[in-house]
Amino acid sequence: MTKKIVGIDLGGSSIKAAVVTFEGAILTKGVAETKVSEGREKVAERISALIRELAQEESGIAVGIGSPGSVDKKKGIVRFSPNFPDWNHFPLKDRIEEATGYMTFIENDAKAAALGEKWFGLAKGIDHFLVLTLGTGVGGGIISHGQSITGADGMGGELGHVNVIPDGALCGCGSKGCLETVASNTGMRRMALEGKSRFPNSLIFELSGDSRFGAREIFLAYSRKDRLAELIVRQFCWGLGRAIGSFVNIFNPRLVILTGGISQAAPYFLEEVVSVANEHVFLSLMHSFEVRPSDLRENAAILGAASVALENLSIRL
Repeated sequence: MTKKIVGIDLGGSSIKAAVVTFEGAILTKGVAETKVSEGREKVAERISALIRELAQEESGIAVGIGSPGSVDKKKGIVRFSPNFPDWNHFPLKDRIEEATGYMTFIENDAKAAALGEKWFGLAKGIDHFLVLTLGTGVGGGIISHGQSITGADGMGGELGHVNVIPDGALCGCGSKGCLETVASNTGMRRMALEGKSRFPNSLIFELSGDSRFGAREIFLAYSRKDRLAELIVRQFCWGLGRAIGSFVNIFNPRLVILTGGISQAAPYFLEEVVSVANEHVFLSLMHSFEVRPSDLRENAAILGAASVALENLSIRL
């Protein structure tokens, strides 16, 4: 029986991996450049090489991969991934299994994060919860009655693309006013750039030192009463709170877990987000849920990927 998992966090710039025990202990880690521009077959080769390096031909290994984009987990195919241009209908599972000989399971990275919380995080023992990943974009994972809700083709649950600002900014998905346009690093950066002409002396730009600013600088400026940062964070809290209120009405979770880089700024926004969320739920559901930042932190993505394999193996037992 499989005793260890190799978890693979597939990102646009790097591939992070670790050998993880069934109890969630991380034994060894590895990293490789993704080099998306070299094409999907080369990326698959680098993933396989990293797995072989960490597994060292040990038996009883399974592989779990958290991949960005739309994933058909049953067939092991990445249907579409915006940051991987040639990954349309790419049979990633087959490529890895052929190259390594290890049983492999893949899932969308945000849904993998939800499984990570179920197996190793705040949601252990909780059957009804949501995970929102707040990073470059906004992803989501839904667990109801202990099971992941992914829809007919396994690609549902795109919580980052619920509309929160009618006729708002254009989202990368093609719609307008999605949660991702106000609660992601990309969206917050866009709002700051749009406000630069009106607030040229904002601390946001001073703190960054150059054009490479993002949510971190915005929340730091917010903590210092910067006006532009206050306007951006107000939009962030409204959008995220409104979205969570809608999710509570639909899924009735006991817990909403925030993960991703922006979740580390929770002390600046959590109270307001919860207030807005409660303003948008049925009266019978007010205060029926908690919103908390994940405590898995820098290991969340790798543990989530490992949990993809653990979830599938547990179903088979």
